Amino acid sequence: MRPVIDHVPFTGASLDALVERFETAGFDPRYGGEHPGAGTEMSMLVFPDGSYVELVAPTQAETGWWGEFFDAADPLAGPSDWCVETGSVHAECQRLIDHDVEIHGPSRGRRERPDGTTVEWDSAFLDPDDRHLLPFLVSDRTPREYRVPDADNFGAPVSGVDCVVLAVPDLEAALDRFQRLYRFPDPNRDYDDEFGDLAAFPGQDVVLSEPSSGWVADRVDQFGPVPTTVLLTADVDDARHRHPLDGGREWFDRRVRMIDGLDGYLGVVSR
Repeated sequence: MRPVIDHVPFTGASLDALVERFETAGFDPRYGGEHPGAGTEMSMLVFPDGSYVELVAPTQAETGWWGEFFDAADPLAGPSDWCVETGSVHAECQRLIDHDVEIHGPSRGRRERPDGTTVEWDSAFLDPDDRHLLPFLVSDRTPREYRVPDADNFGAPVSGVDCVVLAVPDLEAALDRFQRLYRFPDPNRDYDDEFGDLAAFPGQDVVLSEPSSGWVADRVDQFGPVPTTVLLTADVDDARHRHPLDGGREWFDRRVRMIDGLDGYLGVVSR
């Protein structure tokens, strides 16, 4: 299975504060409702290609899975996980069990949209030792358009989630893990002063980063292997007219610009 990004959750202490940060950065989040029993609520940025960024915050003191990120948020804790869609969560869980991956789930999820539509899905989380490194799984019980409404920003400079940048303490071990689980090809290599050694698998939605110092390394020290940045596919020059972008860098022969005001957690990359 090629893990294609369905969505990436961004966590924060307050949904209102999260939404305000993203609105200031030029986005228009759409409220999606509460997760009954999970103690969270969400808004979403849906992109024209159907991928989305989920803004998640707690509605009660005890929240379980993302509690460590909510506790660290001030008000934005950045991407906490990444999710891939699979036709059958149960079948993919069995495949991963055959590769000695510990599975939490499958479990049934639901939320009620503000318009009263009930959304249902199955999900599973992988391997507590690498629970933020490996993607969690989702498959829809209700039509996907219930969970992911059509984007209303067709023609915008940003077209979708291009990749998630996963910061790790040991790059070679992480590369080996992905190649064994997903039969990824040999990676391309690069380097960034802030993110350290970089590796990208051709044709895949993952970039691995081994930082040696700075905020990315501090994030790994705090959370272990963890998503640190999401890059959105964009026309970079046009994106400047809508989003505040930094001076930029180049990764793997593509232009990368971080979006100011989002602490390095979100950026754009040239198509």
